[in-house]
Amino acid sequence: MDFLDQQEKIKKYIQDNYKAVLKELRLSDVDAYVDDYLDFDRYTKSKQLFYDFGKYTFTSLSNESNKETLEFTIYLTFRNGKASELKETMLKYAAAFYEMVERSGGNFGISDFGIIESVAFYNATEANVHIKLCELTIKVETER
Repeated sequence: MDFLDQQEKIKKYIQDNYKAVLKELRLSDVDAYVDDYLDFDRYTKSKQLFYDFGKYTFTSLSNESNKETLEFTIYLTFRNGKASELKETMLKYAAAFYEMVERSGGNFGISDFGIIESVAFYNATEANVHIKLCELTIKVETER
């Protein structure tokens, strides 16, 4: 299992395809794609997407095949604007991300099956109503 390769392919898929969906919806691309932990002091751009590659699990299906599952989280952050406008922006960008995943069949071009398991919206982050956060929990599965 090449963990780095899989994560790089997911990041490339998201960067290429999310940008295309946003363009179709007349929304600008996010200002940064960040493969790091959420740090609101260090990362201060208006629209950011964070990757959090979490947990891998492996299940034996037979003597010759296994199921690999990756659970990861995408965070979309929005700041540097009016609270009401930031909330609207957050919802539009979350809907665009959902649309991108639906178009891929949930597989990000690298797996047999994938799904957004949950979406959570936070209207205040770090007790600041001027920082909005959307958390998308995703699971992809591949049989090998």
